[in-house]
Amino acid sequence: MNIIEEKTAIVSRLIDGLLNKLHNTFTAATCGKHLALFRTIGHTGTLIAGVLGLIIGIIAAIESDSFAMFLIGIVWLLALLIIDYVSRRFGKISEHLVSSTKSYLSSNAYIEAIALLVLVASFALLGFGLYAAIKIGGMGDFFKIGAWSVWLFYIGILTLNAGELLNVEIKKELKAEEEGVGLLEFNAKSMLLAVPFYFGSGILFGLINILWYIFQATGSGQPFAYVVMESMPYFLTIAIVAALPFLACLAFLILYASIAAVKALIRIASAIDKKD
Repeated sequence: MNIIEEKTAIVSRLIDGLLNKLHNTFTAATCGKHLALFRTIGHTGTLIAGVLGLIIGIIAAIESDSFAMFLIGIVWLLALLIIDYVSRRFGKISEHLVSSTKSYLSSNAYIEAIALLVLVASFALLGFGLYAAIKIGGMGDFFKIGAWSVWLFYIGILTLNAGELLNVEIKKELKAEEEGVGLLEFNAKSMLLAVPFYFGSGILFGLINILWYIFQATGSGQPFAYVVMESMPYFLTIAIVAALPFLACLAFLILYASIAAVKALIRIASAIDKKD
């Protein structure tokens, strides 16, 4: 049985080797720099989207002789400036919360398993996009699916480095209930850690689509009111994503309060057991 087990463990060793190579190539320090870059892209893109909305509003107001379009542009710019200010402050709070809040797991198995599943999903998505492009011939859809695949791949890399980025300590003598709490803390901090990536990529996605509609309108001679109507979902997307650092931090604090309550109950139960 030991020989059979050793033979079947070859796949596990190959996967471990692959994950180690990925971890050594995309280190925690590298991921930290990338997250800082996405944060910068997000804040810069928010300001660009605000100015872009104002310019579109001014041009649409001139074309349609509507002062309301100009006011909408002004309100849009002011709203994004306020949202960006709040998000910057809460982004710093989030960084401090992640680095200062220590959590415990009994092993790296959970981290590696989640990272592997996300990485496999990214390659599966890329394979599906390639298959669809060959069968249907839609290169535009292939590039969209490819972008989602790259996005998933990076989430997998972040997950692989989560132990170092999230202040997680491996403590082998954890009890089952403590392990459960550690997993809850890990998931909560993982979501907060990845916010700069969602933030930057979401803002960039919205800006690219808005610029595409502007390019289409100027090329076909359509009025800018058309740009406003067609790109409205992407302006709303930018507004929501711009508030993501603030919303994610609030959600984390609420979630962590419930986790703290669970930890307190576990301590009380442990104290009662010791007395008995």
